[in-house]
Amino acid sequence: MPVIGANHKRTISISLHLVDQRLCEWEQRLEGHLEKGVMYQLQDDIAPAQRKELRRRIAETRERLDSLRKKLGLEPARPSLARMIVGQATILWEMLAELNSSGLRGYGTVPASLAKTIDPAGEALVEELSGIVRLMSQDEP
Repeated sequence: MPVIGANHKRTISISLHLVDQRLCEWEQRLEGHLEKGVMYQLQDDIAPAQRKELRRRIAETRERLDSLRKKLGLEPARPSLARMIVGQATILWEMLAELNSSGLRGYGTVPASLAKTIDPAGEALVEELSGIVRLMSQDEP
């Protein structure tokens, strides 16, 4: 096993974790687990031949990741779903905090009718995400 310092180990691990995370997401989507919300609806436009080849390449990439993991003595990441949700919700909260007539002024004059609609909606969305953060930040009851 090669000698590897803590900083190098951490950097390599993070890179490999992120690649493997995307591979997991792609596999889920190939299995038909496509997100469908009210504002986001992922469309499957992958041809059967592409699907087969992508599966092969994912498996090959994962084999290379596993080989490198073993050679370097790396451990897989085991992130907390609750913490991941809190982190993502916090980022979205920051974005939604600017989803109001004041924040939109940077893109031009905001009509009063838009302000009347977007301001309370933005506030409500911020509150919803704040509630999600609070829920996921609680210890298990």
